[in-house]
Amino acid sequence: MNRCCWSVALAWLLAMSAAGCGKTGATASAATETASYTRHAMRGEVLGKSGTAEQITVKQPVIRDFMPAMNAVYTMNDPARFRELEPGDQIAGTILTPVDGGANLLAGVTVTAKPRDPLTAEEIPPHLLLMGETAPEIPMVNQAGQPVTFAKFRGKALLLTFVDSQCKEDCPIITARFQKVNDLLEHEGKAYAASQLLTVSIDPANDTPPVLRKYGLKYLDGNAQGFAHWSFVVPTAANLKKLATAFGVIYQPSKDGDIEHTMVTALVGPDGTVQQMWNGDDWDPKQVAQAVESAAVGSRGRL
Repeated sequence: MNRCCWSVALAWLLAMSAAGCGKTGATASAATETASYTRHAMRGEVLGKSGTAEQITVKQPVIRDFMPAMNAVYTMNDPARFRELEPGDQIAGTILTPVDGGANLLAGVTVTAKPRDPLTAEEIPPHLLLMGETAPEIPMVNQAGQPVTFAKFRGKALLLTFVDSQCKEDCPIITARFQKVNDLLEHEGKAYAASQLLTVSIDPANDTPPVLRKYGLKYLDGNAQGFAHWSFVVPTAANLKKLATAFGVIYQPSKDGDIEHTMVTALVGPDGTVQQMWNGDDWDPKQVAQAVESAAVGSRGRL
């Protein structure tokens, strides 16, 4: 098995299981009028919602002969009800599964209970973020030993990825691609000033700030001033689990003491919400740099 990266398909299947990508509520509503479905009753707690895709994440128990207990993602077929839902709501509804395949829809949703007070971001259980959800404020420490959270970069387009500095295979590939993105943005002064790159270690036990500084300098041509635009950070083990859950990163120690993990790169907009994600390490640095520039300054086509 590849030391640093499992099959990208594993990350995709786990991250997007039960997810309906790309259908708006209007499209889903129209589809229910023509498609044939199997139906299953469900109950659960809303963990998150995406206005971008009109999807919700629901923490739900086992549905006999259909689903294990899991955090499932559904496209709703009722835009008005979707807008009313908030994290923490207890709901009931019907899962519609197209008999010819496709994303699960959620229909007939009713709110069975609401939290006494609206949940704060810290009170919402960790879950895979949908497009348009706000990235969690998880404490980290950078290569200089300084505390960092996503709030530090609010107002900038933030591109982040996850690596292990001891990895010899896929992590150097992803970090080299980040280096290319960094170089492309550097030639676009406005986009460079309005963006930030962040490499997150998935090895808190070994990737101390001095280790991350040494690792980062290799890709910054030894210029420590480059850390102002490209930071290398590490959370605690407990906070790493929360952060990895939020971005769909799967990791675990291997039998030989290494760390096996999937590769995920994410773009967080200046407003702190997730805008795009890329799985694996074969994405095009130029296209990603253009996405960062667009998020940062609202322009395309210059890079």
